[in-house]
Formats: sequence, structure tokens, C-alpha cells
Amino acid sequence: MPSAVIKVSKGFLKNMPEQQKISNGVKTTAINIKGTHCNSCKILIEDVCKEIKGATSCSVNFETGETKIEHDESFDWKAFKKEIEALGNYKVEINQ
Repeated sequence: MPSAVIKVSKGFLKNMPEQQKISNGVKTTAINIKGTHCNSCKILIEDVCKEIKGATSCSVNFETGETKIEHDESFDWKAFKKEIEALGNYKVEINQ
């Protein structure tokens, strides 16, 4: 499986990416994941993301790399990065 790179905005871990408030404290954050190429990539990333505290849903479009995460304020971005990188073929890239 090829390596993947998740690109997010500057200051990702400090300020988190831009968010859109939905309701009841749930937010949607959109990030881009490069290197996704099949449905297995999609399922793997979604499953890992949903296990992170604070995540309510995750949707990956493997063709475009667009990933939307619905989460509350407790979503652990550091844990997200760690879990994705632990998969072995993915690298979370934070632009700083």
C-alpha cells in the first residue's frame, strides 16, 4: 500500500483546522489526505478516526482525499495524528 500524507492547516495541533459549528457543540473539520487510492484506505482511516475520543463521525473521499470529521471540543488531534501514523503507510503532515 502506498504511503499517504495528511495535510492540514498551519498550527493544526495548537488551533485545530477551521471548523464549522453544526449543533450541540459538534463541529465539522475538513482536512485533505493525500495518498488515499481505494475503498480500503477510506474504511481504515474512518475506522481509526471514529475510535478517537470526541469523534462522532468521519467521512473520507479516497478519490479526492477530502476528509470530514465531526467532533466535539474533546477531539484529540494528537491522538489522531499518532493513530494514523501507527498504521505504517500514512504520514500526517502538519504545515507550520
